[in-house]
Amino acid sequence: MIALVTAAPAARAAETPDPLRVRYCGLLRGCGLTAPEGWCSEEQSRGVQGLRYDETRCRDARELHARGVRNDDLTGYRLYGFLGHRYRVEYAVSGEVALSAARLTYLMSELPFAARLLTRFQGTPYAAEYLDPGHRRFRGNKGTKLSGEADLVSGSPQEGTVWYFGDGASKVGPWRLRGRSLMRFEFAPSAADGRKVAYNVRIVTTPTNAVLNALMNLGLFKSIVNGEIREMVEDVTEASRKLDAQGQGAPGGDWSAEERDKLAALLRLP
Repeated sequence: MIALVTAAPAARAAETPDPLRVRYCGLLRGCGLTAPEGWCSEEQSRGVQGLRYDETRCRDARELHARGVRNDDLTGYRLYGFLGHRYRVEYAVSGEVALSAARLTYLMSELPFAARLLTRFQGTPYAAEYLDPGHRRFRGNKGTKLSGEADLVSGSPQEGTVWYFGDGASKVGPWRLRGRSLMRFEFAPSAADGRKVAYNVRIVTTPTNAVLNALMNLGLFKSIVNGEIREMVEDVTEASRKLDAQGQGAPGGDWSAEERDKLAALLRLP
């Protein structure tokens, strides 16, 4: 009886390939990456029918693999399977802001503190909390527009490049959506005095069907999303400027001693 029970799921799996496994195995083979031994059958490795594993499709997977992002753990399995999805939408924003790389690095390394600072100076309720001792996973939100959880899968603020992968919900114009995304954020000093940074943000998401794919690739939709991304970067810049103008005095008495120490440390940076 036990043998029959345990054999039944295997039989069903053989009849209907798991879609996530097909996306994962197809992407690895199609992009010239090696799957862990025994993970992918020949059928699964053929990938999603009709999908072209071209440079656009393979770029992120190859870069992450080169950076040492594993494909033999749960996060890696989900990540590479995500990148093998049939539908794909990409948002890209770049710009320059009057904020030093040192301050941006500090704020990105202290997300709960950064959220507190943005709420205080920008009037939009931001929130963030780390979910692990190593500060590689966090939960956050921006008012009612954006919420989610994400893992830092590669890079660091100190390096000037971070990759976040996670799930969330967003309100984009009249639409409310849930889904999974991969974000690459990079920045570098762009002025001789070090008081400006150039930044690039690229977000990849994978709609679950053709209708959503068409919607999320609309120029209007992309314009709204890109505006939200740019606004968050500019909020950080503006909060830093207002903090400089205010100096060491406030924020108010509800700030803890630890938060005040972090404020002082931020103000000492150029």
